[in-house]
Amino acid sequence: MNETARRLGRDFTTWGLFRFALPRMGMSLFIMSYMVADGALISHYLGTNALAALNLVWPLSSVLMAFGIMLSAGGASVIARRLGAGDKEGAERALSSIFIAEAVLGAVLGLLGWIFLDQLMVFLEIGPDEAPYAEAYQHVALVTMPALLVNVAAQTFFTTAGFPKVGLAVSIASGVTNVVLDILFMGPMGFGMTGAAWATSISWMVCVACAWYFFRRKNAALRFSFRVPEWQAVKNAATSGVSEMVAYLSHAVTLFLFNSAFQKSLGVDGVAALTVAMYASYVFNAIFYGLSEAVSPVIGYNYGNRNWPRLKRVLNEAFVLLAVFSLSAYALSYFFADDVLAAFVDNSPHVASLVADYFPLYALSLLFTGPNLFAAYLFTAFGDGRRATVVSFSHTFLFVTGAILVFPKFFGEIGLWLSAPGAEAAAFVLSAFMILANRRRYGYDGREAERINVA
Repeated sequence: MNETARRLGRDFTTWGLFRFALPRMGMSLFIMSYMVADGALISHYLGTNALAALNLVWPLSSVLMAFGIMLSAGGASVIARRLGAGDKEGAERALSSIFIAEAVLGAVLGLLGWIFLDQLMVFLEIGPDEAPYAEAYQHVALVTMPALLVNVAAQTFFTTAGFPKVGLAVSIASGVTNVVLDILFMGPMGFGMTGAAWATSISWMVCVACAWYFFRRKNAALRFSFRVPEWQAVKNAATSGVSEMVAYLSHAVTLFLFNSAFQKSLGVDGVAALTVAMYASYVFNAIFYGLSEAVSPVIGYNYGNRNWPRLKRVLNEAFVLLAVFSLSAYALSYFFADDVLAAFVDNSPHVASLVADYFPLYALSLLFTGPNLFAAYLFTAFGDGRRATVVSFSHTFLFVTGAILVFPKFFGEIGLWLSAPGAEAAAFVLSAFMILANRRRYGYDGREAERINVA
């Protein structure tokens, strides 16, 4: 049996699944932690205007990343299902094709973003105080966009290949590089926001270099090779991963709406406070992403292998872990958030006051985010892009947009902060319904599935 198949196809206990997912969760947590550290260092060296600028321009980054996420998440599903069906050569063709497609896509999107950057910044309503920071950051990020998208795929495929610990080690190396270069470039060298952008971009390149070595080895469990891309694999990846693209595109739109609402009601300090609250939540959300991304190839493999009893057990164990992590995330955010959040706002008492007063309300969303994310990854693992998109679109756009437009009208300033948890709670109801309604269709009730999709 192939090493990757052995790792994905074994019987898991709840503890065993946790141990398998732990490196991927650690990887996601570390990636998010150094992103948070990035924000904290920008705030420390350049001020809260620079931090707000990073958040104001982030919708552009989310839109561009959305296409890369689509191919990486969908590609992981295609690779896992092919491995489950015993088609290792087909899995390697898919891996190689998607890496090549990510690099080409990154170059095209980066060029388009560079050409239209001025118009995009006007559209995002970035003010004169924040514009120089946002422009400096994006000029570098757009040039290195191919590295970002290949980096996104590599982080996913380490786990798909059954080696999440390798992915964790690469993430640590990448993260340490980012933080060290942040301190060096923004501190002694005085490169400002351009330095922060180059620190992040170089960290992406570290990951790409590690992936190149890992997947090019002669004895690699899954091996990358230069060949004419299998466009059917790319197409299937795009179809399967469309929900993740929708999630990122929706995040870009809703982040724009949040920024606009907070800026109109609370000014630039409100945007800075929102940024801090989001960064704190992102750390916990990283755990949910990590669990979902780790379990997804296991689900896809067992679905492709038609092992219905094991598929049911994996799902039940994943639900237990989701419940534990969701409750723990809120408890930790409630009791220990103050000390962590203070690192972002040590030079702005008003921002600190806003965060202290309202973050406990905003953090209620952590009770529901994990199951909502997992539901989209579940249907992606089955290659069901349509249902995954319904869940993802509702979770990341429909309910969030409704909440941010309605809640402040009824609840005022508090409504701004309640929008996120209200939207997550509504999405949780839909996610639970979709999971229960389709258990017979995909066999995670332990019996043979009504629909088999291996491509």
